[in-house]
Amino acid sequence: MIYQNVTQTFISGLIFILALMQPAAAAIEIVAKVNGKPITNYDVEQRVNFLTAITNIQLNDSNRQRLETDALQMLIDEKLKLQAAQSIDPNIAARSLPTARGLVDSSFQQNGKSGTEILRELNLDTASIQQKFVTDLAWASFIQANFGERLGDLDAKIDAEIARITENAKQPQIRLSELVLVPEPDRPLQDTIMLANEIVSAVTMGANFNAIAQQYSVSGSAQNGGRIGWVFENQLPATVVDALAQIDIGGLTQPLQQDGAVFIFQKNGERKNGQIDPSQDRVWLARALLPLTPDATNADRLEAAARLERDAGNISSCPDLTKLHDSYGSNMQGALENIRVGSLAPQMLTLVNELQPGIASAPLSFSEGIAVFMLCKREKAQIALPSRREIEQVIVEKFFGSLGERYLLRLRRAAVVERF
Repeated sequence: MIYQNVTQTFISGLIFILALMQPAAAAIEIVAKVNGKPITNYDVEQRVNFLTAITNIQLNDSNRQRLETDALQMLIDEKLKLQAAQSIDPNIAARSLPTARGLVDSSFQQNGKSGTEILRELNLDTASIQQKFVTDLAWASFIQANFGERLGDLDAKIDAEIARITENAKQPQIRLSELVLVPEPDRPLQDTIMLANEIVSAVTMGANFNAIAQQYSVSGSAQNGGRIGWVFENQLPATVVDALAQIDIGGLTQPLQQDGAVFIFQKNGERKNGQIDPSQDRVWLARALLPLTPDATNADRLEAAARLERDAGNISSCPDLTKLHDSYGSNMQGALENIRVGSLAPQMLTLVNELQPGIASAPLSFSEGIAVFMLCKREKAQIALPSRREIEQVIVEKFFGSLGERYLLRLRRAAVVERF
């Protein structure tokens, strides 16, 4: 499970929220029981403060009840998950605690201080936050232990995915992060859409999308901050493709409804021509530049072009063209090596795409003088396949995330949940 470092936005937001808190603590009361296990108002308050800081949503009278309801439902679900995991391994929480502490420290570290130190300075109960990490670890172990055999031949699935990526290498791709919300028992669809809109506004104002996805998203990608990596455009629903086409890299779609869930996507990258994109080719060029002064007349340039065309007329190799360049006394390089085609200016891009090895171009006018070019080598862009481990992670997260959500629904239906 991967947790990203909390940004300065998180820390600033959290300090702001804590500053608004009343100094006098309310009496601790039980607000719910999950199969007999209590949840207190203190637990809910801690989670509300944590969620509010992460989402950058300002706590006010209009949203306080919904945020408290969200926090309580998260705590109920975590109780159910941990109880299920402990039913097959009573010691799983204790065994997960050291890893959870490490994750807290790495996730919230700031300015050379560990995450635990930062949270303590902000008067947050580190034990409460650690418990969420313990539950995440225990739940992942439980789902994999119970349903791992359903995954089937993982190596075969990885091989099939590699073959599919290779076959579709020229198809447009988009690198995405996702956040998936579903209506909860105490948060109907309209309130879920309202939450999604608040998250979009918060991220627009600087909140960390991946940190929010870790806390709110029900997708298996939540454990990786919602990052799902490169996706072929033709695998996405048309509504998603249309929404992504309207935003720039780093932008968010507006909330999208599909199959009873609400989706938010962040566009992290784009390959319009897939992985084999000609703009990613690399070229090696030679040139001969006949220098001219900035005040050279058109007649001077025509004369220089004629001379250069004569001098380069019998040259058929890059080294010879470079020697000609050196003979003109230019202080610019004659060999232009390992250049990404997509980085070239439009005039040079057109020229490079027309060049043939061993044949000098027609003279071209530049501010520095008149030049001819020759293509020495062109390397086609290679397919940048993800590693088998990266593909495995995506497959496992998607598979177990879906199973985990369905199993949690079963736990909710079977649970005895009392609210006070």
